[in-house]
Amino acid sequence: MSVELKRKPQGKSGRRGGKTGEAVCDMKGDLWEIDGVFLILMKQAIPGWSGGNIPQDVISELKNTGRYQAEGMLLTAQPTSGGQISLVVKPAD
Repeated sequence: MSVELKRKPQGKSGRRGGKTGEAVCDMKGDLWEIDGVFLILMKQAIPGWSGGNIPQDVISELKNTGRYQAEGMLLTAQPTSGGQISLVVKPAD
């Protein structure tokens, strides 16, 4: 499966000058849309992660609580119409 890279500005400025990355995945954690900032921040949050899909332990936590925090990064999830999940990752406050 190919992942579609979103072409948009390089993240949004956060309160602490950090960036925000966005992606869309399905309920299994397979990524469908992703921006470059999401890749960079997720690699910081999950050492050894290389993209393609969200690790099973992370997607399970997102399904249960809507959030996952690690290595100073916060990943949040919102269900969308069509059975997909909208993801946002940013530095934790």
